[in-house]
Amino acid sequence: MTTEISIVSRNSTTWTEDKELDEEALRESLQPFLDSRIIVFLASGGSGEANSLSVDELKRVYEIGVEVFKGKMPVYANVPETRNARDAIAFANMAIEAGVDAVNFYGPAALHGYHPLDNELTRYFDVVLDEIQHPVLIAPNPSQGYKPSPQVIADVANRHQQVFAVNLVGLDGDDYFLELREMIQDRIALNVPLPGALQMLDLGATGLICNLSNLIPKTVRRYVDLYESGDREELATVYADLQRFSRFVDHGAWKNPRWQKMAMQIFKLPGWRGGLREPLLMPSDEEIQRFQEGLLGLGLAEINELAATAGLL
Repeated sequence: MTTEISIVSRNSTTWTEDKELDEEALRESLQPFLDSRIIVFLASGGSGEANSLSVDELKRVYEIGVEVFKGKMPVYANVPETRNARDAIAFANMAIEAGVDAVNFYGPAALHGYHPLDNELTRYFDVVLDEIQHPVLIAPNPSQGYKPSPQVIADVANRHQQVFAVNLVGLDGDDYFLELREMIQDRIALNVPLPGALQMLDLGATGLICNLSNLIPKTVRRYVDLYESGDREELATVYADLQRFSRFVDHGAWKNPRWQKMAMQIFKLPGWRGGLREPLLMPSDEEIQRFQEGLLGLGLAEINELAATAGLL
């Protein structure tokens, strides 16, 4: 392999018991990403609970992430879901002023049944990217309430030179990837999710998006290292472990960011006392116990290490 495959992940935002931003816990929680050479998207709308952050808190999350990563690894910013280009530009400028290396943009949020037509989405991106000349990633994430066509994404990315990557998170399977790959310029990286990643990496993807890095960053790093070394036998084993873990935490009541905060509580990781911030609520103690039993039952080495450290084994 001549080009190192990047790993990117959304991170959790840590709260104090009083549900204030826990800055020290945030710093500590970012260190495992850095240790495993994983690029973080700060303040994501899902696992990062970004839409519960005030503007001042959002600024601090960006600043703290830059403080931890700068000069060691790139660090990127997500912007909270926005209704229009004006708000997206304002959040992006805040992140850029904090010193992030790149900004990730979704399209406008689907509100009251609205989702943009192709020409409206193109206009949105053109307005944003005419203003923001900093390095940019764009993400056709269906969690926004719609799935932009590959043609629109390729057109936007090809015309705006600051767009250096597209994040295909949430787009399981390789159909969207294959169609986009045929239309997008070679200079633009394609970051793909774990499901189907083996095939998509073989077909030219250059980055892995894996939110499991919040709990098992060393395993995710090992997966990519094995792929790059060509050790297919061991790679298949690690891929199967990651897929089992992914299926387990994808349970309806545990979806991001709930499973991450439950895991933080179980293993007493930095910020665990703060749990989730409303409108999200922590699951019941019985549900957390059920989650713990299932998690330990997976038999993953890195989870067993965490359990041993927490005195659970």
